[in-house]
Amino acid sequence: MDAAGTLKLIIESKLENISLIGSAVRGIAGMLSMDAISGYQLELCVVEAVTNVTKHAYHGESGHSVEVDILLYPDRLTFKIYDRGDTMDLSRIEPLAFDPSKVESLPERGMGVFILKTLMDEISYETVNGQNILTMIKYLKTGEGLSSPTVLIRN
Repeated sequence: MDAAGTLKLIIESKLENISLIGSAVRGIAGMLSMDAISGYQLELCVVEAVTNVTKHAYHGESGHSVEVDILLYPDRLTFKIYDRGDTMDLSRIEPLAFDPSKVESLPERGMGVFILKTLMDEISYETVNGQNILTMIKYLKTGEGLSSPTVLIRN
């Protein structure tokens, strides 16, 4: 099924640019009439993923591009985050062990993948021809979505 709309955002790998991505995701969540919590969770996941690219794949170096494609389908939103930095080694990410009822047991770092896996419906990661691609999917609830077909940006 083709996306009803696609939005392509490209930023330079600077932490101060990540808020632009967050604003776009927040705007799309509002356009889709998502409840405030779902919209915040969506924004959190995309911002976390782009922050990880900037900090870890590019080691905090500016001058690299981070591309975020937002694809809107009738039943879901798909986010594809592209970079050409260091790959993410999922085998090195250890499972988190903490008691959620005890704030003091929460780890200070390493929560990113946990957050993405918890809040998104599907998540995958691959490297193709030197390009890393993180794909995150969030299925829309009844009542969310566009009331009529809209093209955000089509290539």
